Amino acid sequence: MDLVAPRLIRALAWATAIAALSGAAWADPADVIDALRLQGCRGAPPIGTDVRRDSALDAAARELANNRELKAAIERVGYPVATSTSFRVRGTRDDEAIKKILGERYCAAVNDPKFTEFGFHQSGDNTWIVMAARAPERFGALRDPAAVTQRVFDLVNAARAEARRCGGAEHPAAPPLSLSTALAAAAAVHSLDMAERGKASHEGSDRSDSGERITRTGYAWLGSGENVAAGQHSAEEAVAAWLDSPGHCATLMEPKFIETGIAFAIAPGKNPDVYWTQVFATPR
Repeated sequence: MDLVAPRLIRALAWATAIAALSGAAWADPADVIDALRLQGCRGAPPIGTDVRRDSALDAAARELANNRELKAAIERVGYPVATSTSFRVRGTRDDEAIKKILGERYCAAVNDPKFTEFGFHQSGDNTWIVMAARAPERFGALRDPAAVTQRVFDLVNAARAEARRCGGAEHPAAPPLSLSTALAAAAAVHSLDMAERGKASHEGSDRSDSGERITRTGYAWLGSGENVAAGQHSAEEAVAAWLDSPGHCATLMEPKFIETGIAFAIAPGKNPDVYWTQVFATPR
């Protein structure tokens, strides 16, 4: 019993020592990168900010380990990239060794402020690291359709409140419009139709014009008009485009129009990728 206890103690001590050494030697590369960004390297001043770990970039690093090119790897994992770079550290997973290699070979890139996220993958004694920055969310300003259409409505009424020149014609200030659910429905139908076709046009895919589409909603009208636009990613951009176009501007400023409906549709992967419709009418 006296002999077993010392052996057990020595075994536990060795296990503890090995675990401690393993923890030191197999550190998270995030600690290494953050240290270089906080301390600087090779005379380069530190950027002073750390990077965020991102699971999609971890997946991209795994793709690099499978011999995929960086651009293809990032596309494959669906990361919305603005800019990116990658490193491969061979022959070690020791934190100090990795820090030395990154500091000597990739110091400027590691300390580049445009890279805000990173991911890594380790296999054997190889480490693949991907650093990147996200592209701005393309449709971020269009997340809330109700808020966006209300913003268009407010901007259009603000524009109508002031006299303006549309091309070569002067237009006096016009009364504010009111929103109509029926006209909004006509606008939505046409925006979706344009988005499906990937084409901005006043003519529908069924060859209908704006008046026909308004009538189909049950709205009885004496006069009507329509503005369309494509490619604008905010209410401000859409209204600015209409005001910059003499014909659209004249329609927007028409004092006889009393009610309006507004809608947009997103068409990811198409060019343009957003389609806007504003319908105007004078009710019967």
